[in-house]
Amino acid sequence: MTRSLATAGPSLPKYIFVARLAFLQGSAEGAALLGRVIFYGVILLVFSRLWLAVLEGGSLPGVTATECLWYLAITEWVALSQPASHLDIEREVRGGDVAYRVARPISYVGARLAEGAGEVVFRFSVLVPVGVGFAYALGGGLSADASALWLSVPLALAAALLLMTFHVAIGLMAFWLDDVSPVYWVWQKLLFVLGGLMLPLQVYPSWLRAIAAWTPFSAMLHGPGTVAFGVGAEVLTETALRLAVWFALALLLLGWIYRAGLRRLEVGGG
Repeated sequence: MTRSLATAGPSLPKYIFVARLAFLQGSAEGAALLGRVIFYGVILLVFSRLWLAVLEGGSLPGVTATECLWYLAITEWVALSQPASHLDIEREVRGGDVAYRVARPISYVGARLAEGAGEVVFRFSVLVPVGVGFAYALGGGLSADASALWLSVPLALAAALLLMTFHVAIGLMAFWLDDVSPVYWVWQKLLFVLGGLMLPLQVYPSWLRAIAAWTPFSAMLHGPGTVAFGVGAEVLTETALRLAVWFALALLLLGWIYRAGLRRLEVGGG
């Protein structure tokens, strides 16, 4: 009952199998995936025209419409590749299925992370080439440093996996809450604002940039997206380090929530 993330090592092949199965099952959600692709294209189309109009007058010095479009294309890889892990976990907790799942010879939260990772990687592998094609066509070319664009792929994938980890943590709050959706909504709005989903953080007021820098949101969205502006290796290394630190903290938080949730389940007779 009290299996935790620490026991994941010997069961690693099981988690890989779960992730692989989730990846393969992703191909079965054709209609939903097509909807994401269309939505992705519409977002890039709308904002490409908006930025062309807004940035023609130089209202944002040092930022071009093409760079902003590539920035959005990268940040949307992270946002649109997310499965609804928090809702799946909430449904299992509220329905009582979690009491049976935690008794299996594999960590419940570890299996959820593996399943989410498989879904993220599948959607990400579809969105990347689609986004590159859209951004190239709508932006009229590549961004400032085309040779560094490929570096945004591993950074954005790591950010997407980190975001999914936080979503699993939100889902586990169903041990205490009847509905985790309000928590998710607040989290999502903070992600959009402090992460700089639509606009890079360098156009924000200095006080807001300072706040964002101390959150995981800027590391998950703005960090990978800065590749569009031709940043140097130092900035990319800093982004990778920040993602690694937030990954460690997210796993610690996830482990704590999971163990506390199991104790609540046991006390409640689940």
